[in-house]
Amino acid sequence: MSKVAKCIESVQTKVCAFLLAFMCVMVALQVILRYVFNFSFVWSEELIRYLMIWMVMIGSALVQDKNEHVRIDFFPMLAGPRTRRVMETIFRLCTLAFLALLTIKGVKMVYFNRLFESSGLRISMLWASLAIPLGAILMGAYTLRDLIREGHQLISWPAQKLEEEDRLTAAAKASSSSGH
Repeated sequence: MSKVAKCIESVQTKVCAFLLAFMCVMVALQVILRYVFNFSFVWSEELIRYLMIWMVMIGSALVQDKNEHVRIDFFPMLAGPRTRRVMETIFRLCTLAFLALLTIKGVKMVYFNRLFESSGLRISMLWASLAIPLGAILMGAYTLRDLIREGHQLISWPAQKLEEEDRLTAAAKASSSSGH
């Protein structure tokens, strides 16, 4: 399963990098065309906007995979290892509830938007709005994976092993942040 997860992460990373590079090229091209040649593509701003939505949703899933979304962890840091995992479990359940709602509303939006065409690109709005439920599903899969892992640790690991895991995680985060 780890190889599949690494492959999916690699694809997501490459897609985000490509989308960012493509958007940068499109913006630069648009600026040059507008100010040097007094010409611009009607569809470029719309394309960049839709690609940005896709990049944000795929990138959010990548960040969820690494459990690095911005959050305030003051209270969990004060708690012991077992209580911290209970808090994390509650946070993950809330996240899953939000992502389920986002997926349901996103699917409804995709179904509704399939009827409309974008003004500049002349493509179905289904393609622009499809990023929302797909990104939410990816984030939900990563959240569920972490919820299962934390639940297993919470139930079956002794307190000493939980403390050791916390120390290793903190050391790994400290070494990765000092390397950047």
